[in-house]
Amino acid sequence: MKKPSKIFNNIGLKILAVMFSALLWLISVNINDPVDTEVYRNIPVEMENTSLLTDEGMTYEVLDDTDRVTVTVRANRSVLENINASDVTATADFSELSFTNTVPIRLSISRSLGSQIEVTGSIDMVRLEVEERQERQLVIEIDQIGTPADGYIVSSVLTTDGNALRISGPQSLVSQVDRAVVEANVEGLTESINISEPIRLYDADGNEITSSRITKSVSTSNVSISILQTKEIPVTASASGEPADGYAATGEVTCAPDRITVAGRNNALANLTEIVIPADEVDLTDATEDVVELIDIREYLPDGVSLTNTSGDDFNGRVAVTAKVEPLVDMTRQMNQSRILLQNVPDGYQVTLDSQEAVSIRLRGLQADLNAIDVSQLSGTIDVSDWMQENGLTELTEGEMEMEVAVALPDNVTQIGTVTAVVNVLADTTANHGTAGEAAAAGTPESAAAGAAESAAAGTAAPANG
Repeated sequence: MKKPSKIFNNIGLKILAVMFSALLWLISVNINDPVDTEVYRNIPVEMENTSLLTDEGMTYEVLDDTDRVTVTVRANRSVLENINASDVTATADFSELSFTNTVPIRLSISRSLGSQIEVTGSIDMVRLEVEERQERQLVIEIDQIGTPADGYIVSSVLTTDGNALRISGPQSLVSQVDRAVVEANVEGLTESINISEPIRLYDADGNEITSSRITKSVSTSNVSISILQTKEIPVTASASGEPADGYAATGEVTCAPDRITVAGRNNALANLTEIVIPADEVDLTDATEDVVELIDIREYLPDGVSLTNTSGDDFNGRVAVTAKVEPLVDMTRQMNQSRILLQNVPDGYQVTLDSQEAVSIRLRGLQADLNAIDVSQLSGTIDVSDWMQENGLTELTEGEMEMEVAVALPDNVTQIGTVTAVVNVLADTTANHGTAGEAAAAGTPESAAAGAAESAAAGTAAPANG
């Protein structure tokens, strides 16, 4: 019979010895390398497989800062000495997203230290708000701030890199966006500039939306600000054509407004002193009342000059041109006979005005022009020689006769009909007894008649009282 192996001799004592040795080792380790804990705060949670959510047209937001965790590591002191915050890893795999929109947080130490390590976190779930993702396109608007320097205006403010903006994000936020705005500050400007400004989002109440969950296709916009100098200049006009019979243009042509403000470069404004509307724009042909035409003044602005809106809030570039037309008025008055001259009286005759017969003249014109005429100061002439030729006479006959009076009138008044005066013709009986002046010096009645005849022949006025 084979003897039992000696290894099994006193087996109980041997096992007890091993256990006692292990216990002594543990006691020794705990004394020299005790178990301790280390706390690592604000460890970011890495999100994995987020495309599983975003590819479905969804977006998410982490709630209550649950993407940051405080991690406690328990291990021997010798192990903890070799661990730092960068070795602690926290992950949340979106493939584990629950119906309550939470994702479990998995904690680990990134390097193996060959020792038992216990890792715990302050939270074990990432909490999410999940909603549909929305995308919209907006027109970038420009808000002008301030005013340029005196004598200058803003000609244009334009974005130079397009005016479209695309935004995307949670539907609840994107739907609140009402405007995309870039600001252009023109305060005190005297020349054109180019600037780059951030694009801001606003809701319908004018409150800025600054959420980082909204993504913009571009964040800034390049803006070109054009500044022009201004100048106020008068507007003038005239008229053409003849009004209907019995009517006349007064010559008064007015413009409303009669001054406009234009803008342009300095060299374009330097020689611009007025805007003249041509006469053919206002046609008075056959007019019986004032003629009013609306003229677009922009057609008469020189190149490089534009109209501003500073001529009045309701000014749209059209100037109202009014040409006055009034009816002609007839007026009959008595002329002062002392201002009628007798000319070219043939030798041997005395011609004098008959003081008993009034000399009437009928005038036609605008009322204002007629009112301006002092009829008593009108001058007229009777050319006896011409009258004889017109009537085929070679000699005068003594007695009364009517002769035409030529009257000098202003250009704006016309004479209606013929002005005639009654004259007395006498044979000059003193022609062979010295000069008319000598006879007049004698103081006889014959001398007075001779003097009058000589005066008439000399072209002087015969007195109205004979």
